[in-house]
Amino acid sequence: MDRFWVGLGALVAVVAGIKTLLVAQFVLQPGQADATMLSALFALFFAMTSAVAYVCFTQLQALMARQRKEKLAPGAGEVVTKETVIARYAPDWGLSQAEADVAIFVAKGFSNNEIAEMRGCALATVKSQLSKIYQKSGLGSRYQLIAFVTDEAVSVATEDSAAPQPATSTRKILPLVGRVPRDRDEPVGTARAQGGR
Repeated sequence: MDRFWVGLGALVAVVAGIKTLLVAQFVLQPGQADATMLSALFALFFAMTSAVAYVCFTQLQALMARQRKEKLAPGAGEVVTKETVIARYAPDWGLSQAEADVAIFVAKGFSNNEIAEMRGCALATVKSQLSKIYQKSGLGSRYQLIAFVTDEAVSVATEDSAAPQPATSTRKILPLVGRVPRDRDEPVGTARAQGGR
């Protein structure tokens, strides 16, 4: 960050110097351009350019913060959940749909065996997809992925602590392979015990 401020200061000084030279060359009379006048012009242009740079920098920061917030919570009725955080970052990381689904399951705290069972795939496939997720996202482990997703969801939720919004259905975001349909009146364990219908 120090290099940024040094570079910005140097850029402001160069712009102020160019403005001073242009004014001295084209506006002032040949006898008026003494060292005191040039120093005063440089100080004036340096101050004005610094003020413009500061305003632009703060506006850019505010714009980036708004875009980040909209990226994580684009819809007015959409709640920021772990699914929406993964859904927003998956294109940036270059995740396939299967990798994004596995990342959602990991963020929700499921083990590799549970993920493989729910997705109807081999354990080795889940492990391979996890290693690709870590590589593409730059996160080193499932704990870092869980922490990142949780932190993003919490930071957006605390920034926008407006009225509570309705929960989104994870069935639309994350379809499960091999999901056994059951009747609403039937107890939870009955459909699995009977082997489905």
